[in-house]
Amino acid sequence: YGKQCFLPPSQLADSLAVQLWVVPGLRQRRAAAMGIALSMCSEALHVDTDSEYQRLETAGRPPVGDTLQDESRPSGPRLALRITYAPIKDSLGSRASPFADGDEVAVANVEGVKGWAPLGWCQERAARQHAGASALSGSVWPPGPQQEAAQRFWGARIIASNGKDGFDEHWCVLQVALDPKHRDFEAAKLAVDDASLVASYAHRFNLHTASALGEDMDPDEVPGVKVCAPVVCEVLGTTVPDLAAQDEFMILTVYSAPDVRKFVFEGSEEFLELPQAFFHYVAWASGGKEVIADLQGFQDDDGVTLVNPLMIRQPKPTISDLIGAATGVGQAGQAGVPPEERFNTWHPRCGQLCKNFDPQRRGAHAVRRNCGLSVPSCGVGGA
Repeated sequence: YGKQCFLPPSQLADSLAVQLWVVPGLRQRRAAAMGIALSMCSEALHVDTDSEYQRLETAGRPPVGDTLQDESRPSGPRLALRITYAPIKDSLGSRASPFADGDEVAVANVEGVKGWAPLGWCQERAARQHAGASALSGSVWPPGPQQEAAQRFWGARIIASNGKDGFDEHWCVLQVALDPKHRDFEAAKLAVDDASLVASYAHRFNLHTASALGEDMDPDEVPGVKVCAPVVCEVLGTTVPDLAAQDEFMILTVYSAPDVRKFVFEGSEEFLELPQAFFHYVAWASGGKEVIADLQGFQDDDGVTLVNPLMIRQPKPTISDLIGAATGVGQAGQAGVPPEERFNTWHPRCGQLCKNFDPQRRGAHAVRRNCGLSVPSCGVGGA
């Protein structure tokens, strides 16, 4: 199993931390045993975390080339994690995680990845907009916990049991909230639930696309949209407590591509029909109630793979909305941005795929009800 894991076999055999953290049958260790394991390997894994994190604290994500692994010293585990929430199963719309609820894994090393810098742009844009410092015409980000909570996105080598007395290595995005108060289970669960919902839409979109090409078309043979399935992890132990402390939560997503490309972000991206059509499909299929934002990831022969997508949900109509409809003011969405404006900004034009399900581009508009109020659902007129 030494070839499957970047730690050499001798080091795996001698590493009490890895044995306690990963090998099946040894998961009954106590907190004291974890402390002993971490203390035994702390010297070999030592980094100057104080100076490292003082430098990163204001960045919101790791600068290019930063690493928490001292290459001049022996490598070893940085964190011990337990998977606590892994709801996304394999489907036409998802790339399932190899990790399941209850699995325990070791984070062997952590480093900044230059090509993953776009992962943090959403929070940056939202922060500038809400601070009133952005004059970008495409700045239409509504308020929300995921947009407003700054995140670090690290590249992490994960060692996990392969179930056959050996180990597998996975290259993952390790997503950690910058502010420790956001490193709780509920905050991490929100992001995973968003990805789960996006994967559900992607499954239906891929079926629809294959059907439009012919009844005999196999959906697996048609380029489609898939979502990398994230999981929520709890920190069991750490040698870098400034990255995350014991009992805090983070998000782990298997993602092996060296770059992250923005497909639908602010409307200025190069037009790529498949993700643009998927963006349109979600708005159309939900009747304007939900819009997928920050479509990013990589493209290959199988289609588009998304990582860390964001769902924007329209709030339920209020008395002010009803008054606005009656007076002709119209509906403003979250942050005062009309949903139609956000849709048209991020999806400036349609391709042939869009015309298969929405030939008149009605996805740009909320559903019109008998009362004249342009909202997804007001319960009037049989809605």
